[in-house]
Amino acid sequence: GYEVADYYQFDGQKAKIVLNSSLITDEDISTAQLGLGDVMYDFTVTTSDGEKLVLSEVLADKELVLLNFWYTTCSWCMKEFPVMNDVYQQYAEDVAIIALDPLDGEDAVKAFAAGVDYGFDLAACPASWANVFGVSGYPTSVLIDRYGVISLIEIGAITSKRPWVC
Repeated sequence: GYEVADYYQFDGQKAKIVLNSSLITDEDISTAQLGLGDVMYDFTVTTSDGEKLVLSEVLADKELVLLNFWYTTCSWCMKEFPVMNDVYQQYAEDVAIIALDPLDGEDAVKAFAAGVDYGFDLAACPASWANVFGVSGYPTSVLIDRYGVISLIEIGAITSKRPWVC
């Protein structure tokens, strides 16, 4: 996930090394198999309110991105969302949450979003994206650091603020 220069200037005492994020941009995420420590693929989704989100653009502005795989009738997802939203409100300046539904489709996600008031983004995504991260249960959270590296994959609902808070 790091762009590394061929050479860094050294003045005999110190070198200035700058690391920038670098996502994989020339491949389709739908066919990937990603796990902890892997560099994330760039992608674009359309949120429930019609906004286009591009992961690389979100990471340019935020320290972390949390992808949360869920679906509209998932009872554990509904238990997790209010807690996740409370924590998100506290860290929204530095963290983005994109809740991705790979099962229900855009219309169902829009209908769901109309009935809730969460500060984070909700979007439908292709069903194959759940396979990319080996999602075996819902909800599943995937944390991507500012360099585009997958730092955490957590299967199951997090229903307490404690695990979310650093």
